[in-house]
Amino acid sequence: MGLVILSLTFSSSPHEATPRIVGRVQLVSSQPISQLNGALNWLISNQSGDGSFGPYFEDETAAAAYAFSLNDSSSARATKAASYLAGQLGSSSTWFWTSFGEADFPGNVLYALGATRQLSLISNVSAVASRLLEWQRSNGGFAGYYDTNANANVTSSVDTDMAVWGMTHAQSIPLSNQTAAIKYLLSLQNPDGSFSLTSSIPSSAFDALGPDKASTTALTVLVLHDLSFTRNDVPISNALAFLANSESSNFGGHVYAASLSSLAFMAFSLPGHASDAVRFVLSQQNGDGGFDDTSRSSTNSNALDTAWASIAIQLVHSAENVNLPPVARVTVSSRTPVMGAADLFSGEGSFDLDGDALSYKWAFGDGGSATGVNATHTYLRSGNFTVTMTTVDSGSNPSALSNTVSLTISVQPETVQASSSLPLTMTELGGVVAGAVAILLSAFYVLLRRERRNSSSKALIHN
Repeated sequence: MGLVILSLTFSSSPHEATPRIVGRVQLVSSQPISQLNGALNWLISNQSGDGSFGPYFEDETAAAAYAFSLNDSSSARATKAASYLAGQLGSSSTWFWTSFGEADFPGNVLYALGATRQLSLISNVSAVASRLLEWQRSNGGFAGYYDTNANANVTSSVDTDMAVWGMTHAQSIPLSNQTAAIKYLLSLQNPDGSFSLTSSIPSSAFDALGPDKASTTALTVLVLHDLSFTRNDVPISNALAFLANSESSNFGGHVYAASLSSLAFMAFSLPGHASDAVRFVLSQQNGDGGFDDTSRSSTNSNALDTAWASIAIQLVHSAENVNLPPVARVTVSSRTPVMGAADLFSGEGSFDLDGDALSYKWAFGDGGSATGVNATHTYLRSGNFTVTMTTVDSGSNPSALSNTVSLTISVQPETVQASSSLPLTMTELGGVVAGAVAILLSAFYVLLRRERRNSSSKALIHN
């Protein structure tokens, strides 16, 4: 079964088709299916008749709508939740449009409707985007988080993330506003790769969508992914390193952070980390089927954590059957080998994200080739040569995938060694020549002095 793509676009090989499905997700093993059903049943039993999870709980309803839609996009539960959310966005009297509101709520609702392909339920998407943009401040961030020290609503990463994410999925954010928001988000990144909630507050348990640094970081990483950032971008690589480090401590026991982090790992083709994060999530399920997050100082199941756990379980485990390309790595015994000398080339550093078996093909740039993880080659002429190694995995769905890596080596001419048949080396010969020259000069000097002395004697006798 292929990867579900509703809002997250997972990276893949350029030659890999990206399958799309609509409807029920097939998971890999029976255990996640059983636990997923328990979580979805908890959401069903706690959903109100109007499709919501209560007044002022739009974040919970948005996440549940996404979870229901992933499981079955045509379900009545998903439809009811989406209709409720669209109604909240379209009403000017909804609390989050008032002075007490926060940008993350309408942004989250807009994102959920975009993720579930229900934007048509909104009567005027442009008007919603215009109202959201009113929350953007001169620093590029979107306001909403209430800072008790400042006694005011301030800009935050969470408010900015959700506002930008929502408008991005609704294709309704002007480029200039998007650029300013990105600049603001990047200003909140710390030296350890994490993202802070505000310029002065690392995180806050009172913020439902950013209760800890890992969840704030994962959410920002997901938003930047949808804004075309890649793993090669330093802010992303640093943030992923922070999340991987958080994973080693089970995200401090935070289910919500682990759920978002698993999606961030999948978005940037790190399925091993994603699976590990989801395994932790599954280990934290409550007896009633729901989930809670210790960062919220609660041990009772709630809709927000349960819905995002359900989303993570579905997306990560449904993706495990999709073949991912291998990573090719090459080492060589010398980057400046000598003509006529054998060199060892190795692909042992290569690996496959899915654990598939790998095969190897070598081309040495001089017409020579080889197969196998290690290869020995001797160059018969000097010059620069490009060595390429292609590794192919044994996977399927859609097919076996390959990856190629190249390196350039400079082959040196054969070194001329002193022959054992010669009595002297070049250094020794130079010393002999210098000595001979010195002897000749001394002899010449002696002869010259003698000639002058004889000339002087003859002159005296003559006189």
